[in-house]
Amino acid sequence: MNNTAISWTDVTWNPTHGCSRVSEGCRHCYAERLSLQKGFTKLPWTAPNAAQNVLLKSHKLRDPLKLKEPSRIFVNSMSDLFHPLIPNDYRAEVFAIMAATPQHTYQILTKRPEHAACWPGPWCRNVWMGTSVEDRKSLHRLHSLRDCGAQTKFISFEPLLEALWPLDLAGYDWAIVGGESGPGFRPMPHAWAREIQHQCREQHVAYFFKQSAAWRTEMGTALRHMDNTFWCWQQFPDNLAPPTPGVPHRYHGE
Repeated sequence: MNNTAISWTDVTWNPTHGCSRVSEGCRHCYAERLSLQKGFTKLPWTAPNAAQNVLLKSHKLRDPLKLKEPSRIFVNSMSDLFHPLIPNDYRAEVFAIMAATPQHTYQILTKRPEHAACWPGPWCRNVWMGTSVEDRKSLHRLHSLRDCGAQTKFISFEPLLEALWPLDLAGYDWAIVGGESGPGFRPMPHAWAREIQHQCREQHVAYFFKQSAAWRTEMGTALRHMDNTFWCWQQFPDNLAPPTPGVPHRYHGE
């Protein structure tokens, strides 16, 4: 388990490692960049290299059992639990650990929601299932995940690459919004993030603004509103807290 700078979770748990790109949101994947820098994988995360890059880390399976305090756990920050090269029996072991530790909340994020929708579970109450939607071409993921058996479903609009309006958020409990970070990041006007916030408010969905587009993650964590005020939105499905005043930042794309 690792502590993390990701503001919507407490720790990361990676019982698998590695992935392969599936859409435009993967172009500047932080996990691929870090893995190649550290030598965890040797080849770019393309589909032809997936058999060498997608690794099972069975020695990490029982890590959540060692945590003393109830925690939010991001499952596979360096992979995708529903990658087709992860065997079903191994995926079942991951779910068994989550079922055996109801004191924790597990946050799973996939770009392959059609696989999650077919997974039998067990979908215990402490397992939150999410999918990434970065542009209109990936909106189909939002529809695919609705068939999943998870009781709590969420969407990560990160990196948000274009305006998404209108959105049908029926069946979802939470939306995370963020700009791209790292070398070569693409701008995200805050108007795009505001549109999603308005839709979340109207459809009674918790809203979490993670970051602006910037060279480093978690920069510019306050959303710029139309009246030029800045507010930190950090709602969760179980906590619709009002926003708090935020600090102005030099936002890219405004």
